[in-house]
Amino acid sequence: MDSEVLNTDLCSRVIQQLRQIRVDLLILTEKYVEEHGLHNLTHFDFPGGNASMDSDTWVEMAMEERLLANITAYLDFEKRLMRVIEEQGDSLLQGEGVLHSGLHNVLRQVSVLRSQLEHLGTTMGLKKELDEDIDEVDRASGGVFEKKVRGYHVLRELAIWALRSVRDLRKLQRERDNMAIRAETSTEMTEP
Repeated sequence: MDSEVLNTDLCSRVIQQLRQIRVDLLILTEKYVEEHGLHNLTHFDFPGGNASMDSDTWVEMAMEERLLANITAYLDFEKRLMRVIEEQGDSLLQGEGVLHSGLHNVLRQVSVLRSQLEHLGTTMGLKKELDEDIDEVDRASGGVFEKKVRGYHVLRELAIWALRSVRDLRKLQRERDNMAIRAETSTEMTEP
């Protein structure tokens, strides 16, 4: 039962962290759009990316699969954010200012989040190994405008994943709570 309490506490902490990432991303994305003059892009839909899995597929996945998909997505986001930071520092922001430090802050938050999700997966007995080389990013493509758009797209997609992850973790908490209640009830019924 203690492990259930620890899992619930960890889920709650991760949900809080995801909410903070969402808040920080809203502010950062607004600053990003303002800084790069991308106001018209907010109405465009971007294809692909790891947040593009359709909802029917997602609903059919088991919780363990969803948790693994979340971990994999945040590992991918770490790599993509590093690329955005590199590109912004090299050619767009000269590595300074509020926007650049905001990108670094979100990268740190995503790294911590991924570690916590991995820990949660370990406590749940998730055994599947992660592929550290997933979605290796191509470093040679695009001009200045494409780099700006790519950065915006990464921030936008990360915000979508953060929202999806909150839903997944709430569902995981409910499922774990229901299992604990059923286990308690069956124990009480079998006791003399």
